[in-house]
Amino acid sequence: MFAPQAASYYRDMKISSPTLSSRCADLLRRGIDRLNAQQYAIAEALFREILAQDARHVGAWHQLGVTLARQQQFAQGEAALRHALSLHENGELQRDLAWTLLWQGRDTEAVAAYYSAINLGVREARVFNNLGNLLKKHNDTAHAEAAYRAAIETDPAYALAHGNLAMLQQDAGHFEAAEASLRKALELDPKAMHLWQCYGGLLERLNRLDEADEAYCRGERWESVQFVRRRVAHWTDLDLIDQAALQMVASGAAENLTPWGLLGIPALTPGLHREAGRRFAHTRWRGELAAQPLVARGAGLAEALAACDAGARLRIGYLSADFHEHATLRLLAGVLELHDAARFDIHLYSYGIHAPDAFWRTRLAAMPVTFHAIGGLTDAQAAAQIVRDGIHLLVDLKGYTTDMRLGITALRPAPVIVSWLGYPGSLGAPRLADYIIGDAVVTPAAAASHYSETLALMPHCYQPNDHRRERDPQRPSRAAAGLPERGFVFCSFNQTFKLNARMASIWARLLSATPASVLWLLDPGNERARARLHAFFETQGVARERVIFAPRLAQEAHLARLQLADLALDTLPTGSHTTGSDALWAGVPMVSAVGALFAGRVGASLLHAVGLDELVAHDLDGYFQIALALASDPAWHAQIRKRLAQARSEAPLFDTRRFTCDLERLFMAIVRREAEGGQGPVAVQ
Repeated sequence: MFAPQAASYYRDMKISSPTLSSRCADLLRRGIDRLNAQQYAIAEALFREILAQDARHVGAWHQLGVTLARQQQFAQGEAALRHALSLHENGELQRDLAWTLLWQGRDTEAVAAYYSAINLGVREARVFNNLGNLLKKHNDTAHAEAAYRAAIETDPAYALAHGNLAMLQQDAGHFEAAEASLRKALELDPKAMHLWQCYGGLLERLNRLDEADEAYCRGERWESVQFVRRRVAHWTDLDLIDQAALQMVASGAAENLTPWGLLGIPALTPGLHREAGRRFAHTRWRGELAAQPLVARGAGLAEALAACDAGARLRIGYLSADFHEHATLRLLAGVLELHDAARFDIHLYSYGIHAPDAFWRTRLAAMPVTFHAIGGLTDAQAAAQIVRDGIHLLVDLKGYTTDMRLGITALRPAPVIVSWLGYPGSLGAPRLADYIIGDAVVTPAAAASHYSETLALMPHCYQPNDHRRERDPQRPSRAAAGLPERGFVFCSFNQTFKLNARMASIWARLLSATPASVLWLLDPGNERARARLHAFFETQGVARERVIFAPRLAQEAHLARLQLADLALDTLPTGSHTTGSDALWAGVPMVSAVGALFAGRVGASLLHAVGLDELVAHDLDGYFQIALALASDPAWHAQIRKRLAQARSEAPLFDTRRFTCDLERLFMAIVRREAEGGQGPVAVQ
């Protein structure tokens, strides 16, 4: 939003009111000076003084609207600007009206106002750029590109428009063009941290990870530096980089700082992680968060409960992009099949760019659900469809993970919104989700202050499992899996970014204390990462042939080979999630320790739900002792494996029908709490 620098801005307006008095002109100049100095209270008083003398003073109404909007009084600012427009139509008024509409989440009206400003002669690069951002957000990529190019034509030195054009080109898969646009943007503004972040992101997407590291460093985007280094096991100087990243979170120094990428930092606290989520949400979806909710919280739920008592169904919506090859969401398939169709009307909303794969196409046919492909809709259109479908409880399955579209939930398309499964932590912004589903281990009641959401606790484990996964598939030979014929096999199939020097040092001690043992890791897919891991273990006295990398395989083949492992090793500060469930399903015990974060307590929750709490340590020294005892005591190891085999038929973790019933009871408890009121966590026993 722009304020003119002098009252001469209005000189040529043809309005019916008398010529501006010198007194009003002086007040307008002074008011604009105070506005530009961000002394909003004084500026507002000066503009109102003008209006007390001349109620039809367009300039005063205009600048009063700007001043109110700058103070986040967007509705009042809009009213003042519209009054000015009723007295005199001009492009600058339409431009500033667009800004107030944008902040209120009224994108369609904002687009119309920007076009009106342009049609009335406004030729400002920022206007074209803002219009492009709105059009891109609404999937109108052709017109968005035209707007960005108009911004560049208007001001070839406007680096931000070059950068935004690059992001549009990247999303379209035009990586060479995107890199050229980003290089131009950085040439124009080499100190722009946001542009370096974008360039690093493009290089990371192209798997040019060393270049991405350099780009992030150039832009001092330390949270991205630490994440990409962890991806390639580059652990040098990470303590200092981690400190800088956490300081960026605490100070709010960086916008668009994705909370997911912080989870590998050992010093990250739950409170700081929540704050990162809050800042990210208000950076990414500020307009949506400021907009009038489509559905008021709790609206209609008392009536819904009464209808359910009379035999009607509660309408549950699940929102995700991952109804394709995604291991975590596959665990939900059994729950969706077992939902009680007589009591619950289930809707799946898929905004992913991929159509459901063969797994989901087969399973969807057996599910009592209605599937909605909403990938071609804008956030506002998708939210409007959810409203039309009358969803009572909406479950977001993504959180702050890849391809998230929390702009949909920010618009509040349902009376109660729940965060579950995809993201292990608080979203930080209460409007994005009212509840987070956890359990007494991952989200203990004592940790409630670390969440912007109300805790909703499952009785055993928050993570579902699929009862139709194949049991005991034909395992390959050890030789076929790249393992030696003999020797104890420790394994960790977690992503490389979850590994760190402290955990790897413990694993090296286990290898040294267990003759002929090997460590089986998921191949990081990067030669330098493999070399760094081998080099690290060699510094710990472990020969490189004892660290074996397993190639990535399809889920069924992976579960088959996983049976060859003897013990799974959990990681901290972020632990095994689906990886842990896979190991336990394959009959492989896992040793874990309780971390500070939700993401570091999942392994403990899984083990609790299969009745193996003795494999959960309170600290990493205890973790080492438990793992060493299992590797050194064949009788105890055999006993644990026998108990785990029995647990597949008896334990709550693998009882999908029981889990589904518990989840349905939890949904009803949440709805009842919203309808009737209540304090503290919601839990079912």
